[in-house]
Amino acid sequence: MRSLVLSLLFVVIAAPSFAADRQLADFYGAFLGHGAEEAAEGAQDRKTRFSQVIIRPAAAEKGFTIEWATLKLKGDELPLEADTKSYTQTFRATENPNVYRATTSDDDQLAETSWAVIKGDTLSITQITVERDGGYFVAKYDRTLTAKGMNVHFTRIENSRVVRTVKLSLLKGPAKVN
Repeated sequence: MRSLVLSLLFVVIAAPSFAADRQLADFYGAFLGHGAEEAAEGAQDRKTRFSQVIIRPAAAEKGFTIEWATLKLKGDELPLEADTKSYTQTFRATENPNVYRATTSDDDQLAETSWAVIKGDTLSITQITVERDGGYFVAKYDRTLTAKGMNVHFTRIENSRVVRTVKLSLLKGPAKVN
């Protein structure tokens, strides 16, 4: 009996502890920060990027809307040029907890699907796009909550080749986003 109790105690203590998945509302807010694009194969420079992410509820969808914008400085001489891009996407809840599907595609010339999944502290959004010529790309955004905001890890794959990786550190703003 003593060995059974010790065995059970060992299993309880030694068993891996799995963190519960965050709730969608934990990701709501405005985040702002910067990071760098990893240098492409053979390149020496790392391009600095600035980013803003706003996540708010989409009550009608039982999901969320995410807006994100990036600014990338171009050139080495002042005044620098800037390349800015912004996106908005709305996701609706599915029958699976913490799994969401995009409600629309921004470009009717492309076959595109997007979904979002919450696992632990990370909200991952994956977009797959197939172009008319058969080429494809996958964009993966992992947004992981931290004590002060979120870390973003972005990867873009084109036709089986990683073409871009970006890592950002964003701070959460004080304003409540609804």
